[in-house]
Amino acid sequence: MDYFDKAIENTNSNENDNSPGMICIVGGEQSTVESLRALLEVAGHDVSCVANSQAYEEHLTHNEVDVTLISCQTKVHCEEVFETTSLLSASSIIAGFTSNPSYDAAIEFIRCGGVDFFNMPEDLNAVCERIQLALNQSRLNQESIDNTNQIYDLCNQLNNERHRIESEKDSLCNDLANSYCETEKRMKQVAMCAEFKTLINQELDVESMLRTALGYLLTRIGAMNVAVYLREGNVDWGVGAFVNYDRQAEEYQALMNSMMGSVCSSVANEPNLSRYTDGEVFANMHNLESEDFTGSEVITFGCFNDQKCMATVVLFRIDTKPFTQDMIESLESLRQIFGQQLGTILRIYNRAESTWPSESIDNDDDWSFGKAA
Repeated sequence: MDYFDKAIENTNSNENDNSPGMICIVGGEQSTVESLRALLEVAGHDVSCVANSQAYEEHLTHNEVDVTLISCQTKVHCEEVFETTSLLSASSIIAGFTSNPSYDAAIEFIRCGGVDFFNMPEDLNAVCERIQLALNQSRLNQESIDNTNQIYDLCNQLNNERHRIESEKDSLCNDLANSYCETEKRMKQVAMCAEFKTLINQELDVESMLRTALGYLLTRIGAMNVAVYLREGNVDWGVGAFVNYDRQAEEYQALMNSMMGSVCSSVANEPNLSRYTDGEVFANMHNLESEDFTGSEVITFGCFNDQKCMATVVLFRIDTKPFTQDMIESLESLRQIFGQQLGTILRIYNRAESTWPSESIDNDDDWSFGKAA
């Protein structure tokens, strides 16, 4: 059984606690007080006596009191005791006694919060029984209050746990959603790479492969200016292909030629893709005219095969249509496939050129002459 069930069970329990209590008698005639004290002590209660409300306040500050028996000789005296009890021990119950009772005095006392009112000495024999009944009921009420408070605290704990679990659930759902999006994104990247590789693998010459690759690149990334430079020998570079999106033809041809010297050698030695959100930074870095790239965003990368740069690519367009992170990731994947296919085509071309049979100069050395089967 958990704490919540136990608190509910205790709240519904009606078992009486008949154990003695701590009783304090405040004021009253000496004879009456002694009689009350004797009866209550015989019943097992722990009885203390104080002379007035000031002494009662001092006693209540340092001691627990279950029942306060107050002499109702004066109204002011009773009011002070009620006020002190409410401030220092709200769980204590108050009963009154007097030798000259009246209905008005009894009603006024009950209205102030008293639980019983005794007429002394006529009610002396009933004092113990009625005090015990009031004490039992007070204990039941206090136990119910304590259990209710415990249930309230447990409900707050449950509510806090509910909020914590909901927060963890939301966090887990977000993690799952992010994981799903990331997985879906990777699957799309894999599908894109497979599609691109299938397309360019069908091309067996550089020109056709460049045309197919640029067409696919423009479809995926969008309209932009493109300059592809191919290696010519070990040092020199030449324009392999280009796309002019928003420039004058003469200006663009001059721009490609100006980029060839400084940009190609720099990009060929850089294994990572570079992005310049401010085109002027790119221009200043490579000693180009900054006006040509003002208001543009530039991307440069090399296409490698077996750690050798086979081509360098420069992409740029107006910065109001910037390259997104997804586009950058797509370019990272496609440039690797492009470099590998370019290396494959050049390797096939070089092998065919180096193994092609030369014409025989001396017919006597041609062992196959006249020996065909």
